[in-house]
Amino acid sequence: MRAPLSRILRDRVHLGVVLSTVALVVFGGVMVWAATMTMTGHAALVQRQYLGVGIGLIALAVMWVLDYQVLKAWTGPLMVALSLLIISPRIPGLGASVSGATSWLQIGSIRLFQPSEPAKLLFIVVMAAIIAEYGGKLDKTPDILKVVGLASVPLVLILLQPDLGTGMVFVAIASGMLLVGGMKARWFGVFAVAGIVLVLAVFALNSVLVTSMNKPDGVLIKSYQVDRLLVFVDPTRDPKGAGYNLQQSKIAIGSGGLTGAGLGMGSQSRLNFIPERHTDFIFSVLGEQLGFAGAVMLLALYLALMASALSVSASSRDLFGALVAAGLISMWAFQILENMGMTIGMMPITGIPLPFMSYGSSFMVTNLAGVGMLLSIWSRRYGTTTT
Repeated sequence: MRAPLSRILRDRVHLGVVLSTVALVVFGGVMVWAATMTMTGHAALVQRQYLGVGIGLIALAVMWVLDYQVLKAWTGPLMVALSLLIISPRIPGLGASVSGATSWLQIGSIRLFQPSEPAKLLFIVVMAAIIAEYGGKLDKTPDILKVVGLASVPLVLILLQPDLGTGMVFVAIASGMLLVGGMKARWFGVFAVAGIVLVLAVFALNSVLVTSMNKPDGVLIKSYQVDRLLVFVDPTRDPKGAGYNLQQSKIAIGSGGLTGAGLGMGSQSRLNFIPERHTDFIFSVLGEQLGFAGAVMLLALYLALMASALSVSASSRDLFGALVAAGLISMWAFQILENMGMTIGMMPITGIPLPFMSYGSSFMVTNLAGVGMLLSIWSRRYGTTTT
């Protein structure tokens, strides 16, 4: 390692990142175990999750040892790799559809990983390298349009899968990095209005195409995605159909009370009422089994990690490092807010998992590799290798 254990223990930021990450990973492992107790293949699911943790810790160590500035020199190849990762599920014989989105790689009956997960880190590195070229003064219209245009390419490819949830994460990452990169607030307003107009136009066009082409499942937007948005607007809509997930999630969290029903307990969890309870709705399981106290503990761990990450960004030796840290912060913050929000009806339901908590080996590896990038930036904040 670049920093010996004794120095890490004396460094509050290093210690904050490491301890909060370890605590979150352990907490997540326990919750995945508890959420899958009554599921078929429980042992295999838990083993796969722990395998993801093991591979993720190796990725963390590699990224920590690697000088993050090396990545900047590889912007071109990384941009190509980013595009290939995103389109790879569309290659015949490689892609697999899960929950309506062709977003997984699969060979035969063996499902490999979700390319959009490592693509998030590549997107952060590529965008950081591009934005850093403007030295924190991204205020000219041609420059802003160029950067936003480049950021839109992987976003469009993601939406074509269609994977609206991951697309939203890409937007959040780009927004946070553009803010740190010096883009003025008025531009965020311009793009927000343009985005709303574009979304409304897509919905209108989709409605016309559905009618003219007689495709009730949707053309540009899948029917289940429309249903999720309608349920967000009206939570009481179709409680036995599109609104079922939200209703069961609210029941589970509400029944948890202050301290919960106990780890591995709770009717909603054990009787399989909570859908996707080990992935998208793992916070619902936590709320039912550990209650308000468990939710506060999780939020405290997230706050510790985010506060340490902010320190890394603020003290980076260069703008590139600050932007990479900002991208990671934006990615985690949005996923946390969206995932928790959707379980209580404050955000629309999407397929966005909860960082370090939800089941998913490729998701875990991505998050731990991101932690390694943070540690690499912090270790080299003075321009020399920490030994």
